[in-house]
Amino acid sequence: MSLYASAGPYRSRPVFDRGTLLRTEGPVFVVGAVNMDISGTPAAELRTGDSNPGRVALSPGGVGRNIAENLRLLGRKVSLVTIMGEDTYGEVIREQCRNAGIDLQFSFTDPLGRTSTYLCVNEQDGDVHAAIADMNIYEQLTPEKLEPLLPVLNKGAMLIADANLPEETLAWLAQRITIPMAADPVSCAKAERLRPLLPKLTLLKPNVPETELLTGMEIRGNGDLGRAADALHRMGVRRVYISLGGRGVWADDVREGGELIPCFPGVIVNTTGCGDAFVAAAADAFLSGLGTLEAARRALAASAVCASDGAAVNPRLSREAVDLKVSGMI
Repeated sequence: MSLYASAGPYRSRPVFDRGTLLRTEGPVFVVGAVNMDISGTPAAELRTGDSNPGRVALSPGGVGRNIAENLRLLGRKVSLVTIMGEDTYGEVIREQCRNAGIDLQFSFTDPLGRTSTYLCVNEQDGDVHAAIADMNIYEQLTPEKLEPLLPVLNKGAMLIADANLPEETLAWLAQRITIPMAADPVSCAKAERLRPLLPKLTLLKPNVPETELLTGMEIRGNGDLGRAADALHRMGVRRVYISLGGRGVWADDVREGGELIPCFPGVIVNTTGCGDAFVAAAADAFLSGLGTLEAARRALAASAVCASDGAAVNPRLSREAVDLKVSGMI
């Protein structure tokens, strides 16, 4: 991947696998964040206030971008709607999206803006010591900017939004989008932004703290998980997947009811990006006509495939890999 791509906005042409059997010909639109992730890990115990020998890694990331790439690996047509600067990081991300087959024709470029960047310094064991997220550029993804895209967006198979978008934009999506929608809360600090979108959501994947924030309920056991999911159903969410980390996920359908689905066993190299793989696989399963509980199993299988690789997106993810994980073959 070149760090010296030519300057100027890139308008990619979609690269789609026409041989994949899909429920619909429309693409999945992912509206959300891309980041350039920069992480530094010291070779020995971290010394604050000093220069530490170690390793610095740079890679494209962001919740929206990760979900989009996972969907492509699962065989879906994907169009990513985001905004980047006309800078080196933006060009690297555009090149990576093009290579992954992610359509960027409806994304935006700010010639004077800074592409979103996430910078973290880790402890020796890889745990984050401190981080800075420079994501102000997403304040530009306003309803006014997205309004001309509305006829295109409503021809998609599904729209997935992440909570890095401004709250007014999420509220606008709730009012104007007519296709099925899914959302990722991203973090407790941003989950509240999803509240206007809840009545329209087909699929939501919060963790326990995000669920407590959105419902105002304290969760202490499985019974509380079911009651919290019921509260989200009353707000309008059809499929609720409450992430429980290493325990698995509480999958709950407004009609089918709920169940605790455990994680699949396997080698864990890295958990970064597992939630993004889950959202992508759960959306793919929905579009394939699968029920909520079966979709949860496939999504957890995709998360397990993701965890077996050091990158936030495992390039070996595929429907076949998910099939094998579900069947216990890998």
